[in-house]
Amino acid sequence: MLVPRFVHGLTRDVKKESLRRIRLFQKGATWAEAMADELVDVATLPGLVVLALGHTTVYEPQTHIYSPFHWADDAIWRVRPTLPMSALSSIFFDAVQTPWGVLGMLGDSTGTWMRLEAHHWPYVQAVERHWDEFSALGDRYSGGSQAPRPLWFVSSASSYALCALGLSPEDLQALMPQGFHALYRRLLEVRAAQGLPPPPGDG
Repeated sequence: MLVPRFVHGLTRDVKKESLRRIRLFQKGATWAEAMADELVDVATLPGLVVLALGHTTVYEPQTHIYSPFHWADDAIWRVRPTLPMSALSSIFFDAVQTPWGVLGMLGDSTGTWMRLEAHHWPYVQAVERHWDEFSALGDRYSGGSQAPRPLWFVSSASSYALCALGLSPEDLQALMPQGFHALYRRLLEVRAAQGLPPPPGDG
């Protein structure tokens, strides 16, 4: 999977570059323009693929794919926000067009990127499209700890969206280790049984 080169490095350096690019977004660049960089294959990069801010070692480079999203979230919700609420969907709908953008929002435990109902189906469908690409990296993922985890273990945003669309917490917990495809199939079964609409584009 291809990621912008700037998300790989030490925590402090990736944060600094993420903030610089968020300032470009504040000045009128689209999210894609602000985040544009040389793309590199994450499979060739050393270290963990980090999905949330935490306590990963600061002395070794990691792929901090969460970083631009975390600091954009901070800029929207801080006491004196520097980004307006309208930035939430502007960032989301731009980012969800790329695999790395989908993955960058995956570890969002606060629910920021899934806060709006209009984000649920686009995100779930994007995760479904790219899950095999994400899981092909193996157990290299971190939710902020120094211990690598399987991808399903740190997939907070997709879990939130699935449950918002009708999947029960019990089904989520039971099927999560089988991967996202099993969860997605179960969601479609549940919605069909309840007479709820199919996903956009499937009707």
